[in-house]
Amino acid sequence: MKDINDIIKELSKKNNVLKKVLLLNDLKDIVKNVLDKYSLTSVEVINIDLKTSTLFLYVENNYIKQEILFKKRKILNDINSNLDLDEIKYIKFTGGAHK
Repeated sequence: MKDINDIIKELSKKNNVLKKVLLLNDLKDIVKNVLDKYSLTSVEVINIDLKTSTLFLYVENNYIKQEILFKKRKILNDINSNLDLDEIKYIKFTGGAHK
């Protein structure tokens, strides 16, 4: 008998809304762990665009935003190494620190 998580993951392959919800849920933990590794806090995952593989982050502090941009390649590699199927290609910022 299949586990409920396996069934949901199987369904998400056919349903983009379900896929996005599951991916966002996973990304919140993954991004927090990756950014903690670089001592970057106060960052929140807001959204993901599946078509463009863009991750949207909310960052209030401009210094943290600049550090994320500076280390973007390493951060993206770390995030993607923790994802099962999808890959994040871009990071964009919303709210707080703009540029």
